[in-house]
Amino acid sequence: MRLHVLGCYGGEAPGCHQTSLLVDGHLLLDAGSVSAVLPLDAQARIDHVLISHAHLDHMAALAFIADNVLTMRRRPIEVWSTPPVIRQLKRHVFNGSIWPDFTKIPSGHPILSFHEIKKGRPQRIGKHQVVAVGAHHTVDATGYLISDGKSSLLFGGDGGPTEELWKVANATKGLRAIIVEASFPNRLHGLATASGHLTPKTLREELKKLRVDVPVYAQHMKPVFIDEIVAELAKLSDPPVTPLEQGREYAF
Repeated sequence: MRLHVLGCYGGEAPGCHQTSLLVDGHLLLDAGSVSAVLPLDAQARIDHVLISHAHLDHMAALAFIADNVLTMRRRPIEVWSTPPVIRQLKRHVFNGSIWPDFTKIPSGHPILSFHEIKKGRPQRIGKHQVVAVGAHHTVDATGYLISDGKSSLLFGGDGGPTEELWKVANATKGLRAIIVEASFPNRLHGLATASGHLTPKTLREELKKLRVDVPVYAQHMKPVFIDEIVAELAKLSDPPVTPLEQGREYAF
């Protein structure tokens, strides 16, 4: 399994792109900034998009991908998420007011289609098997376990302390990596908790629930706090946590 990190930050600033992770060239994991990073021909090769939740930094570029590849594909891009998230995307974004309803445009072969995935239930999406894993955030949110039959990747999405993610990690054979969040530095613990996020310190406590030896990567750092968060993550040694590198391609 190959993972291309198009964006991995919890906000937008020069040099910082919001969460967009491309799996094996055709499956997009969140769509925070993909349209600003990926060439148009590569955008047109995206067949499926998993949205973790409806906050702008995880779905905003979905609007622009649809617009960009409107005349470049004959089959719709399938957008997958939990029922509440799909409802939010339809009602508040692709509603003909904020943005066109691309499930109806172009007439006869629309560029987007929305599909519901149930938490905890394996779903075949293209060449991958996907399981939505519940997350604890300020809105309905989910992480995703993605498998290609040989290896698996666990993406935690946005969220504070949880049990579900670690249960899935501990039970998954062939797990090659876990991607978690670390949005705020330790000194902003109160803000992180109120907004449903983690700090390096709370991430350390979460990692005590992990029972398998798997590389752990951190993403979703707020741009203004990057240096501070990276320094605090460096103190995590059991297990170590490595910041996800924007622009890098990983093989798992």
